Amino acid sequence: MLRRKPIYSILLYGAVICLVMYLIAPFLWLIIMSFSAANDLTQKPLRWIPSRIDISSYKDLLTMGINSRGELFVNALRNSLTTAFSAVLISLFATVPAAWVLSRYPGKKSWVLTVAIFTFMLPPVAYALPLYRMLTRLGWLNNSLSLALVYCTIVLPFCVWLIKENIDSIPYELEESAILDGAGVAKRILLVVMPLLLPALGTVALLAMIMAWDEYFYALLFTSSKEAITLPVVIANLASGRQSNYNLIAAGGVIASTPPVLIGILFQRALIRGLVQGGVKE
Repeated sequence: MLRRKPIYSILLYGAVICLVMYLIAPFLWLIIMSFSAANDLTQKPLRWIPSRIDISSYKDLLTMGINSRGELFVNALRNSLTTAFSAVLISLFATVPAAWVLSRYPGKKSWVLTVAIFTFMLPPVAYALPLYRMLTRLGWLNNSLSLALVYCTIVLPFCVWLIKENIDSIPYELEESAILDGAGVAKRILLVVMPLLLPALGTVALLAMIMAWDEYFYALLFTSSKEAITLPVVIANLASGRQSNYNLIAAGGVIASTPPVLIGILFQRALIRGLVQGGVKE
């Protein structure tokens, strides 16, 4: 085996370090800002290292009080969790049957998946007016569950495509054996297909949660009350006044970005395994 030249190794590791710093530097600066006093962030020249650790921003956002900023933020945090988990459950419930039908009975139904992927690539603004009119007529504005249903229009096309690719890689002979034992469609999906889809289902759940957690446009359009408003909208509202508290905005950003970051760190192998599993044919 040929040994790498020292200059090649230096360049390789240097490029990796630069890439890592480029990716994590904004998040590190966000954390530093959240623990800085407001004066440190408005000084010229800018103070990169805070003169003292200031946690007042976190206290302001997490301290409950009637009609306080903390009450609005905590409610938004709860609403984001409710909406994201609801979107995940609805997506999982709808994805597997749809993907199974498209995989096992392709025929003329292949155009359905093509249309679904096409809708996935369209910008959210294309659906804004129809969705708003529909939610208004149904009386579903300012509702976390209805917002989760709206998020499924973003999540489901990708989820169905990913799960279909994984079902395609599962030999149909396994289901034929279950048919000989008298298993119906539901039993075959639950006992044969689902156990083999667990890595892909985990990937779908994680991606659906991240997409729903980070979504801003629909949340801004369809929610306005504290009973349904989500974190991205509340954090954006912190910067909409005449005078912005940058440390407060940064603290909100740190809190809001913590779940996706933890998911990426803890479940990165599961995410990759679920994404590539469909490309392996049995």
